[in-house]
Amino acid sequence: MSKPSLPTDDGVTSLAAHRMALVVQKARQIRDASDAFIRDWPTLEVRPPMPAFAWPELERQLLDLAPKELGPIVRDLVSAVRKEALPKPPEMVLREILVIAATVLDEDFRLSLAQTPGEGSPMP
Repeated sequence: MSKPSLPTDDGVTSLAAHRMALVVQKARQIRDASDAFIRDWPTLEVRPPMPAFAWPELERQLLDLAPKELGPIVRDLVSAVRKEALPKPPEMVLREILVIAATVLDEDFRLSLAQTPGEGSPMP
């Protein structure tokens, strides 16, 4: 006797399954990236403490360093790093923060945005 399948003709079940598959795929990507980072950058035995700071403080400082027209990009990048930070090694998160800082301070990056007008472009 065959097992009855779940109904998918209303789209709700298939949409939920699709969303779950995307969540699982993203979790696997983060895990794989974290594992690769740890292989390349094993945790140091001596780790003197750093001063603690909060995400809003980080965002505020990056916004102050970046040109005003990059504000929306800075906010989006910090939000993305924050949302995925918990399962990652702290040094990996630090590296992502440093990449954001380097990116927003890079004049070539700003020029490339200025030359590529499009929907949501921060520059005229």
